[in-house]
Amino acid sequence: MLYTIKLTEREQEIYDEVMEQIDKTAVYLVSLSHEERLDWLKEHQYSRPISFEQEIGGTIYTVNAHFSGDTDETAEEKVYHILTRNIAL
Repeated sequence: MLYTIKLTEREQEIYDEVMEQIDKTAVYLVSLSHEERLDWLKEHQYSRPISFEQEIGGTIYTVNAHFSGDTDETAEEKVYHILTRNIAL
């Protein structure tokens, strides 16, 4: 199954910027030794769960995210399941 997502001009710019940064980071990481790469990853990982607050209609909602270390599902599979549950064809 193939999905097409149409982006606005600004969304496309953001996507392009993110992909460029990913490419630069990948090139940099490849240049590091295994130990240096592990140190870089430890330094750049989130030190606490991802969270944010959003006010909607006068109510403040707090969203906290965490990741299970004992799942059999990959991130790609999880995103696929989310998309297939929430997109009407």
